[in-house]
Amino acid sequence: MRLGMMYLKGKDYDDYGVIAPLSFGYLASYLSEYLHFDDVILEVDNREGLLRQSPDIIGLSSFTETFEDATRHARHIKKMDRRVPIILGGEHISSAPLTLPHEIDIGVVGEGEQTLLELVQLYERNEATPDNLRNVKGIVFWDKGERVVTLPRPWIEDMDTIPMPNRELLLKDTRWQQPIFTARGCPYKCTFCASTHFWQKTRYHSVKRVVDEIEYIAREFPKQTMIPINDDLFPLNKQRMRAIVDEIRKRGLHKKVGFSLNARASIFDEEVARMIVEMNGQVVCFGLESASDKILTALKGKTSAHDNLRALELCEQYSLPVVSNMMVGTPEETVEDLAKSWWFVQKNQHRFARPAIAYSTPFPGTGFWEEAKAQKLVDENFERWNMLDLDYRPGQSLYMNKFIPEQDFEPLYRSFLGFQAPLKASYQNIYTWVNKRKYFENLYQQILDTYAPTGNILELSFEAHSLSDISEQGVMKAYVDYGVANLDGLEAGSYDWIIVCHALEKLKDPQGLLEHLTTLLKPSGQLLVVCYNAQHPYFIQQLLKGRLMSSPLGVHHHYALKYFSEKGLKLALEAAGWQHLQTESVVSGTGVHDDTQQALDVLAQHVEAHWSTDVSLLLHAQLMPIAEMENTSRALSEHMV
Repeated sequence: MRLGMMYLKGKDYDDYGVIAPLSFGYLASYLSEYLHFDDVILEVDNREGLLRQSPDIIGLSSFTETFEDATRHARHIKKMDRRVPIILGGEHISSAPLTLPHEIDIGVVGEGEQTLLELVQLYERNEATPDNLRNVKGIVFWDKGERVVTLPRPWIEDMDTIPMPNRELLLKDTRWQQPIFTARGCPYKCTFCASTHFWQKTRYHSVKRVVDEIEYIAREFPKQTMIPINDDLFPLNKQRMRAIVDEIRKRGLHKKVGFSLNARASIFDEEVARMIVEMNGQVVCFGLESASDKILTALKGKTSAHDNLRALELCEQYSLPVVSNMMVGTPEETVEDLAKSWWFVQKNQHRFARPAIAYSTPFPGTGFWEEAKAQKLVDENFERWNMLDLDYRPGQSLYMNKFIPEQDFEPLYRSFLGFQAPLKASYQNIYTWVNKRKYFENLYQQILDTYAPTGNILELSFEAHSLSDISEQGVMKAYVDYGVANLDGLEAGSYDWIIVCHALEKLKDPQGLLEHLTTLLKPSGQLLVVCYNAQHPYFIQQLLKGRLMSSPLGVHHHYALKYFSEKGLKLALEAAGWQHLQTESVVSGTGVHDDTQQALDVLAQHVEAHWSTDVSLLLHAQLMPIAEMENTSRALSEHMV
């Protein structure tokens, strides 16, 4: 007997269809493990290709937006051979079992592994009669023209009894990335999400099983550089997350592969951010949804716009790219609520790798669906399932908002879409953020290799990266925030080394900081200052264009208030009482683009200008002898941009 399964692409597959649908892999491995049933095939939206392989049972899976497609395929299959039973699984039929169409014989409601196994057993024995199907828990089927819904299927409590998914089955599309589930379910009851209705409770794989599976993916799919963790909320259990991160690092997997994961702003803190960095997390996905506390409470319960902002700030400090969803058009939303969300995204664009905009769509099994029923937008005869996706289409989408006329909502929706970057640009943003973290890792390694600082070390920076990330050396950390350095509680004359890492550029008074640091260092202490280089060609090109395009990494940083050349920084150090010892490059390019070089050549014809391909500089200094300090008097303004 052969089981043929088909994955339905959906509307956005060509843009987003990069994550392999693990449900098919789980079903195949479960049948193999507990029934020794291995004749399973998978096709990707290829009905004819599936039928050519003569399956005895056909399995489909659909979300709500592909439910009409599943019905259409089933109708065609039944025309070809009515004897082939068709089984449908997925979130839609689990949330709305009474929508089972006549073309489909059985719908699987809830978790599918054990249910499919029992159904295959019945078909193998030619015993799939209505009387026997009534004894299979967790299905809906047809009997004498009526839908029959059986008792609910108990959840599989021991998640490790579910074998690792058959990933070889998922090689049908070479673009698919191999994801992982470390858990199933989410305890939160967001009004727009059907996950709680589908899974009902959160269950976890063991730490060993999780990391064994990660190791398998890293070994068998070496070209895959990032593993998507598809849990609804991976950091939910911090103690378990800590154990997973420790085991990943113990096996050295953080050096082989990165991760993307889903998080919730209200439980996202510095401990979680640091663990994500430690495991080589490369993308953090948040459902921020709104910047209105009223709307957030209605959608998600206990969370706030402040939680959203704090999560973004932490991700920025730890160089974690953020992909976030903002939801518009919710039932209780006013123009004022939308304005709060719009300005939130506008002010924080630099913190997003990609802000995604989602329309408030009612899916079966959600609070939104009940709201749509109350507004008489849907009923038991509703069939326009393909319209239920996260895009707004005037005159077609179900519009639930009570305060904004639909004709007024459309231009507001379009204004939000302006924030949504093309997918290719979003990937580039993610790589930029990841490269920023690598930059700091290389920077601190260079400091360790060249200077090997010991004793009491003070670090002053904007980012959370630290020398202690790559060494056992203890470090006192101080931060720059909103143009001011927070140095409260630091004792005078107590530090052997002070490392100022991209902090001078963020200060309103960098000269004042350099002078104050002379009081914190021991007489024999050393100072290291890292700054972006204002003589870098790209920076000069930006100045010539009359605009500075900010990015997470580079001289044109979002929070930069001052820009230093090497000469200007040396003068600033000397004026503050520091003796410059040496300068070295942190990152240096090999050349510049032709158009940039042409601009620099023109500039050189008119002004005395010098530039360097050094992106950033590392200056080493110590306290200046008093005799030299008395003879040092320099003007700085001409050397600072």
